Amino acid sequence: MQVQQVEQALVAVLQYEYGCSLDRNCNLSPQTMETRYYEGCGREGPIRCIFLGEFHPIAGPKISCQFPEDYISKELFDAISAYIIPKPQIQKCTMTINALGHKIVGYPIRIDSTRYERNAYVFNLCFVCDSWSKTVQYESVVKKLGEHLTIMEEETRFVSYGSSKLPTLLAHLLHDLNTYRKATLVEGETVMHLKVLEVRKDPTPVHDHDVPVLISSVGLPRPGKPRNSAPLDGSESMHSQEHLDVDEEETFEIDMEANWDLTTRQLLLHINGYNHVSKISADANVEKTLVKSCIQNLLYYGVVTLIPLLKFSNMYRATPALSRLFSDNELQKACLAYINKGTDTKDKVCLRPSLCDVLEILCSLQQGTTLKAVCERFSIATGNTFDIRRLIVFAQMHGLIKCLKRFPVYVRNGSRSNGFSARMESMLGIRRLFTGRHCTDEICCMARIDLPTLEQIIEDDPNVAVIWR
Repeated sequence: MQVQQVEQALVAVLQYEYGCSLDRNCNLSPQTMETRYYEGCGREGPIRCIFLGEFHPIAGPKISCQFPEDYISKELFDAISAYIIPKPQIQKCTMTINALGHKIVGYPIRIDSTRYERNAYVFNLCFVCDSWSKTVQYESVVKKLGEHLTIMEEETRFVSYGSSKLPTLLAHLLHDLNTYRKATLVEGETVMHLKVLEVRKDPTPVHDHDVPVLISSVGLPRPGKPRNSAPLDGSESMHSQEHLDVDEEETFEIDMEANWDLTTRQLLLHINGYNHVSKISADANVEKTLVKSCIQNLLYYGVVTLIPLLKFSNMYRATPALSRLFSDNELQKACLAYINKGTDTKDKVCLRPSLCDVLEILCSLQQGTTLKAVCERFSIATGNTFDIRRLIVFAQMHGLIKCLKRFPVYVRNGSRSNGFSARMESMLGIRRLFTGRHCTDEICCMARIDLPTLEQIIEDDPNVAVIWR
């Protein structure tokens, strides 16, 4: 009786949470997956089947081999055979077919030769996935397999002769790609390595004022892995009053022996969590467009992430994610280890920062209170036992706090005088940047002025309002 009650409770929970149902054997009904997942949800699914379709000179399009057997029925294949064995114009192109509850990825191949009955042989090795599954990660694998089978067919007619090794090859592929996301095929002296690569979204554009930070330096996992100020002209004027004093020799642990390209190797030495793109470009003596391209590449592969420029005049506010720091022991250890890193003290045990100090500082960050005010308030209490700059970087990287940026907006009011002088307007032309779309850091880089000068311009013009967000 108790077992039946438990089953009924489980059914009720699943129906409430997912809108799904169970059959009499307590298995998820076929409608369940369609309810939870849908086309375009971005979720990857396993390969359900691999089959080899070909054009037979007598029987026409057919499946010559598949694993598991009979997964794709003859009726289903006949309905989509025109796309599996397409016209010559779209052969040797990766194509995806989403029909009748299946998503099929293929790469049709046509080999022209007089040794075939119709002077040509057409085949297509296809992966079959669920209709909701993301399959773009399999496209390069299918293409490489198609090209590899083309070579084997031209040399030994491995495919058209209906080799007895094909079922074993397909079973090996299905198991290894689903289990390990990679496979190795050995046929005679030919060896081919396959790997399912993760396809990520395009990274956000990199701006002059963005600050790259190495993800591994703050204990964040890279995506796909389990538990992821100088002006444009190179001078030193930009943010000269506001940029924090940074030890130029301080760098995060980087494996410089890795197979980096020359530009990346040159830039990594200047990525310390404080230098923005313009300063990195000036210090490394690398063209800025090349620096942005390189950092965007590192951003795509999850090596770095971007945070706002760290200044004493910045305002930060705590996010709901800050509650994780109260309960997550691993996050607490990573935070204390990171902010204490590089502290040059003789008695590190006595001066090691406490979690209470860290939480008190982060909770004090709010709109209307600058970082400088928070530092002055807690400098005596904490005894300067840790680097607050590292704490701010760590908290931003883990989403514990958010930097509030200033966006100047020009609002023309006829009753107010124009705060700009004619000389300043012609020299800077800065008013066009006060649209509410550019923050002060970005305007400094675009106009090649330092932050105090920009703040003075904003303060002198009564027609300029500032939005914090």
